[in-house]
Amino acid sequence: MTQPIEQCQHGQVKGVCNFPGCPDGIRPNRAPDAGPPEITQLGIDARIALAYWLDPNNSAYHSFSDDIKQLILRIGHHLPEEMKGLDAEIVRLVDASKREFVLEEKAAELADYYECQERARKKHAAKKSAEIVATLRGSLFDAGDINDIKVEYLVHSLLAKDSLAWMYGDPGCYKSFVALDIAASVALGAGVDWAGAPTKQGPVLYIAAEGSAGMAKRKRAWEAMTGKSLDGQLKFLTMAIRITEEGFLDELIAICQEIRPALIVIDTQSRVTPGLEENGSVMSTYVEAVTALRLATGACVLTLHHTTKGTDVLRGHGSLYGAADTVLYVAKAAGAETERFAKVSIKKQKDDRDDLFWNIRMQVQHFCGLPADQEHDSAQCSSLVVRSANWSEVINAQATALDRVLLVVRQLEPLQSITTAQMAELTGLPPSTTRNALGTLCDQGELEKSGSGKNTAYLRPAVKITDDSASSASFRQPG
Repeated sequence: MTQPIEQCQHGQVKGVCNFPGCPDGIRPNRAPDAGPPEITQLGIDARIALAYWLDPNNSAYHSFSDDIKQLILRIGHHLPEEMKGLDAEIVRLVDASKREFVLEEKAAELADYYECQERARKKHAAKKSAEIVATLRGSLFDAGDINDIKVEYLVHSLLAKDSLAWMYGDPGCYKSFVALDIAASVALGAGVDWAGAPTKQGPVLYIAAEGSAGMAKRKRAWEAMTGKSLDGQLKFLTMAIRITEEGFLDELIAICQEIRPALIVIDTQSRVTPGLEENGSVMSTYVEAVTALRLATGACVLTLHHTTKGTDVLRGHGSLYGAADTVLYVAKAAGAETERFAKVSIKKQKDDRDDLFWNIRMQVQHFCGLPADQEHDSAQCSSLVVRSANWSEVINAQATALDRVLLVVRQLEPLQSITTAQMAELTGLPPSTTRNALGTLCDQGELEKSGSGKNTAYLRPAVKITDDSASSASFRQPG
């Protein structure tokens, strides 16, 4: 049979009554035979304070002593410094109430956080929506007005503002040097042509995602070559940002809105898209990112990238080539041991000629001011710079007659043919020497011979005949 619950004179369960002074009130933990505990003034004050804290509507607060009010304040702030003087049951009740209050407080903080997140999301969505509306409206033209839209070139016939461009080539083909040379020429503008092509001045942002140490040397060498300073016009971002992630992209756009660049160089695509499958459709997220950058700045966004191994094709998903307004291909040209040549060709140009190319020579430039023959650490005070080169320089730099003929062959488009007389004229070689070299290249699978006698012609095949010439892929120009 269940024993009836004993109550004190205040109607509370004996042993847990919190009425001040009740003989059947809360007791400290003690042995059954320990006798009645000593009720200290602090214990009485604590019971009163705890009772009020649990029931703040108690109207007797103003009649409490200052000690009790101070204790209520401490309990309310969860800083009960006098806890050592309280019995175990009061400590337990205070701790339990504290935990409950903290949990409620954390729940309220979490709710506030999610509410702030939702407000931020709605604000961001509204901003994006407004940007989309503004972009759509700003892109709407009457047929009579569209005639006023002109292509604004930063480098004449090469790179235009408000466009997407890719420059690609094999590793070590000097494309970073070429990109910096273009960037510096645009940064200074009028009077500083690039390979003979006029430039229009505009601030430039160069994202050196592959590191800054080598870039510092290249920049100083360029200034030494031209005698001009790039300070204030060319800025470097020396971080491999994850451009397809919204946080990085938003901050990059914010930086660009401060700099207001006319040209943005990303060196290289693979360093700012870590973890993304280059040949998958996910690469469209990179196209979306650089498009957002273009729309926000009106700049030309030039991305440096690589070839597919063993070919002269832009590496990665077809969406990259499809989105490009301009595609530039950089390929080394063979030369003597001390000579470095390359060729920059337009592979795609949306609104202009796509058959232009530039021959360039890479030249060592010192920037320390000391004579080249004076003893010093030249590796720390020199770098390569880009110089224009004409065809005769490139041809004359070839070590042998076969190298000269091979250089011309690798400029031919697939299925394009050439005669012995034409080759002799281009290379400056005697007809007999030219004929022998062409025969050797036929044996190596670089050429196919057709016709005979005066009608003999040599054709560059569309597909390699053998694997012997696989290394030549890096020299082949786009068709």
